[in-house]
Amino acid sequence: MELLPDGGDRRLPALAHVAPLGEVVVHRAHKRAVVRAGDRYFKIFRPRQSDEAAGRHAMMNALLGAGDFLTPDVVSYTTGCLILTGLPGRSLFVLGNDPAASDTAFEVAWQKWSRGWVRQQSLAGAPAYRRTLEALPPRTAAVELENLQRIVDLWLLHAKDVPAAQAQCTAVRAAAGQIGQQLLGSEPDPLAWSHGDLHDKQIFTGESEAPLGLLDFDEAGRAEAAADLANLAAHLQLRLFQRRLTAQRYQTARRQVLEAAGELRVTPARFDAYANATRLRLGCLYSFRPQWATVAEEFLSHPAEYAEPLSAAGLRARA
Repeated sequence: MELLPDGGDRRLPALAHVAPLGEVVVHRAHKRAVVRAGDRYFKIFRPRQSDEAAGRHAMMNALLGAGDFLTPDVVSYTTGCLILTGLPGRSLFVLGNDPAASDTAFEVAWQKWSRGWVRQQSLAGAPAYRRTLEALPPRTAAVELENLQRIVDLWLLHAKDVPAAQAQCTAVRAAAGQIGQQLLGSEPDPLAWSHGDLHDKQIFTGESEAPLGLLDFDEAGRAEAAADLANLAAHLQLRLFQRRLTAQRYQTARRQVLEAAGELRVTPARFDAYANATRLRLGCLYSFRPQWATVAEEFLSHPAEYAEPLSAAGLRARA
């Protein structure tokens, strides 16, 4: 374990210059950071990764410009630092966690997201956007599995010398193997536009007539539609376990995710495979956060048992 100085990170050299300008709201050691300064957000990357991130944000602003989603504007860019505008409103995560918000307003916001998401996927496949779409990197099931395995291996490395964790290590290894078979053992759906890290903190809602907002395109690419939708569904389940969503609101939001999956003709087996991968990944990541140790333990021990599979949700497989 490495203890980093406040506002410092040797692999994110721009952070030391930007941190005094505002509040550090995200800092993933040696990977990236976000600093909020007024209505501007400074995204800090490793120097070699910043060009790629800036390019993806620019492409997303072009691809998402049809009215369903607002995106942050790129204010300026220098090596290692991307400056973006903020988005109006609040995230669906904040809305769902607000007891003062009505269940009706929550449902309307998720319905609006579901309709917009389906329209956006159709638009991204249109001839006018084909060149932009094809410029995005592919994120196949093999890439998804590689990323998952890297996180699992890191978790196993930290847990290997903890006697009380040995049974869980066995369960995690077995789950990773089963998920690998799921991801690679069935025919994939076609690749489509993918946000790459879609969850309820990335989607913003404001005034009723205004488009929703969508942010954070660092991982944007081309993937199966199941990848984004299953990631979103698993994060909703995490919010339920964290008691940041009521059971009713969880079902409301999940229903809209499944409706989008049905409209996009997602194959149930592909949705289930990506959902299981996300739950295992979240279990590994959240096990390092003491506040959520119990939640992480449930996700790690039983990664496939806590959500109704898409195949059981009354949706038909893609013809």
